[in-house]
Amino acid sequence: MSSDEEMPPMGAGGMGMDDDSEGGMDDAGADGPILPEGVKKEIITASEGFKRPKKGDEVTVHYVGTLTDGTEFDSSRKKDKPFVFPLGKGQVIKGWDLGVATMLKGEVAKFTISSEFGYGESGSPPTIPPNASLVFEVELISWASKDDLFGDEGVIKTTLEGEGKGWKKPSDGDEVRLTLKAEAADGSVIEERKSIEYVVGSDALGPLAKAVDMALAGMRKNESVSLKCAKEYAYGEKHPDGATITLALEEIYETKDMSFGKDGSVMKKQTQEGEGFDRPKDGVKATLAVTAATDGAGAALPGFKAATIEFTVGDGEVCDALECAVGEMKKGEKAVLTASASSAAEAKLGLQDVKEGKIVLTIELQEFEKKKEIWDMSEEEKVEFGTARKEVGSQLLKAGRYELALQKYKKVGEAFSFVDNYKEENKGKAKALKQACELNKSAVYLKLQDWTEAKNTCNSILKDDKENIKAIFRRAQAQLHLKNFQDCMNDCKKVVELDSQNKEARALLKLAQAGQKEEDKQAKGLFANMCKALGKGPIPAPGKADKIGEFSDEEDAPMDAQDDEAEEEGAKEEGQAAEEGAKESA
Repeated sequence: MSSDEEMPPMGAGGMGMDDDSEGGMDDAGADGPILPEGVKKEIITASEGFKRPKKGDEVTVHYVGTLTDGTEFDSSRKKDKPFVFPLGKGQVIKGWDLGVATMLKGEVAKFTISSEFGYGESGSPPTIPPNASLVFEVELISWASKDDLFGDEGVIKTTLEGEGKGWKKPSDGDEVRLTLKAEAADGSVIEERKSIEYVVGSDALGPLAKAVDMALAGMRKNESVSLKCAKEYAYGEKHPDGATITLALEEIYETKDMSFGKDGSVMKKQTQEGEGFDRPKDGVKATLAVTAATDGAGAALPGFKAATIEFTVGDGEVCDALECAVGEMKKGEKAVLTASASSAAEAKLGLQDVKEGKIVLTIELQEFEKKKEIWDMSEEEKVEFGTARKEVGSQLLKAGRYELALQKYKKVGEAFSFVDNYKEENKGKAKALKQACELNKSAVYLKLQDWTEAKNTCNSILKDDKENIKAIFRRAQAQLHLKNFQDCMNDCKKVVELDSQNKEARALLKLAQAGQKEEDKQAKGLFANMCKALGKGPIPAPGKADKIGEFSDEEDAPMDAQDDEAEEEGAKEEGQAAEEGAKESA
């Protein structure tokens, strides 16, 4: 509004949050910011919305202004043109900045504003007298959300359309699909990129990257914004008047590590969201379409045959990469799966001959069965389900699908974590099933050479069953590889006490004894060398001392060294049976 036709701007005051007076916009209540006594609000037409404009937003309103005696002095409705202004920037009277900040979209309210929050002692001649209280009927039509992204007015973001979809917002390292158009101050197009894939924080957008990255951090899918950029955030001196960037966020690609060991060997990039919240459970039928297969460089893989595969989730009917991915997908979801050849060489797709490198698969989960959740099953159903899945795990273990077998044993074990309230006949079955799965887990960990987890799993079993021979022996195997030779010997002796005919334990005991002897010999050699260095003058410079286990004088060598070597070699040969003969329970 001009001084003659519209409300004149106020030179001081601005938003309540910038002033020491009570009633700033930060003092939010259930109905929005709390207004001071000098600004009274009465809602005429309520809104069903819940969002309110914030400081800096460009609001669009209709208004009718009158004095307290009813004399009308201004109206945007009579001009048939809504009034637009930046909220909280002091370009209107303070009562407006405070009052409009409490409104919802579509709301109509009457504000009675005292002179302190209006035109003050001077008024606005000739229409508004000094010290006048004013009455405004205001309708909040809409607003364009504006944000000063860096706090220096170098990049002002204005939301153009839509509130976005979902709750996800991109962060550094996320891959997105976007459309970007940059225009100079005169409206000419500097550059335009349509539906490009971009990694946030990668600087792939050159001089625009900093502004675009900051804007994307606050955007959701399907949201469009305009960025008014100073030259420092755009093209520098090439376009000294800055640039305006129109940015549309079309997709946020969710990328997850789906590998069993979380080692990055199977990565899933979601390219289309699925429906609802449900995902395929272990043991259900699923239908997965695989439409493309390339190598890591994007070249088509020879022999590939597109196929729609129906399989039982978790049964090992498809390769590990597909097994890893499908359990974390929703119906209708599309994704790109990047996996090592060893985990993705699926014969049903003609990829069985791919032995190395990366395989990139384009997949879509078309359908899957929905079955009872484990917590909805009866005790009998849980035991039956657990027994069946444990048997699947045993078949996978025999087939060398160790990671997949491990997942089976883990899930069954977790299903029977709390069985104290079970009926007696079911409680015994559940505990036996859980223990069998724990034992098989320890066998899998040994196969995977995860010695620490193998030891920990055996420890867990032995808390409740102190004389479980398999658990003691497998712990001994783990202790040997962890070079805990004394602990290994103790476990082997315990096994022999419980089973005097156990040849594997006796062989393993000899390996542990040989390992301990070698460790003692190295320690003895180190100590001898330290003593020699102390007794023969200056300590040798680094790298000049004799290596541990080497003897500079023939008489210093142990007299029984040859006997020790022969004994150790014999123990190693005999001990091979212990490593190869470890029995796995199924």
